[in-house]
Amino acid sequence: MAAIARLVNALALFATCVVLLFVLYWQLVRGDAPGTLALMQRVALLGIGLGFLLNVRFGSSEAHFGIVIFSAAIGLLAAARQMIGYAAASGPALGAEMFGYHFCTWEVAGFFAAILLGAALLFIEGQFVEGVRDRRPSGAAQAVGWLFVLVALAHVVVALLQCGFEACVDGAPGYELLRR
Repeated sequence: MAAIARLVNALALFATCVVLLFVLYWQLVRGDAPGTLALMQRVALLGIGLGFLLNVRFGSSEAHFGIVIFSAAIGLLAAARQMIGYAAASGPALGAEMFGYHFCTWEVAGFFAAILLGAALLFIEGQFVEGVRDRRPSGAAQAVGWLFVLVALAHVVVALLQCGFEACVDGAPGYELLRR
């Protein structure tokens, strides 16, 4: 059972990387700069990835799953707040859409799925027998871990370029740090 848990954690980490790469692509290539709630959702995604990364690198731990579930709950709240704001706004639809739904709608579903996955993985008892220790994951798991680290660094750099060293301003086009 521990091998299955390690595989699921690595796949969940890879899925998190795919989502983070997609939103980075959407921002840089499609030119849709995120607002403060979207940035908060990205931080929550990074927290989810961190929890899965810790499970991949050091073995499964209830605390690591706690990071996943807590981060997903924060992301769910931010995405739900953004979705309610879009629903309450009058006039044309706000924000980008994919398959007819706003990104925040997809994010609500994704964060809810992350909460369910984190909670479901807690029921695999065999994974906790090994305990948390410094162990070397498989080559593929290491590659996914390094991919996550690089994607996280890319998000930090892009957010720094967008907001500078101050609080981000909603609706401010361009990159604050590059304008100086």
